[in-house]
Amino acid sequence: MTIAERQAELTRRRAIIALLFFAPGQTLTARALRDELEAVHGQVATVDKVRADLLWLADVGLISHAADTASITERGRDVVMDRAVMPGEA
Repeated sequence: MTIAERQAELTRRRAIIALLFFAPGQTLTARALRDELEAVHGQVATVDKVRADLLWLADVGLISHAADTASITERGRDVVMDRAVMPGEA
């Protein structure tokens, strides 16, 4: 993976948790996140890529993920509010 690809991945994952933070109920489906990523952040990604990002974000504790629906956790809120560093960022 190139540095540019890694940066794009981190940017997309950060955008996902930000979208969850501001979503009603702080919960969205993978398809809704894909649509919002494109509409709000101009990032084009497949639903499969978003699902892979959701698995990673759940692995590091920034979201909870079940049945294709994701919700932000307290740790994820801390990252969005810059109170904590997202894994993989300096």
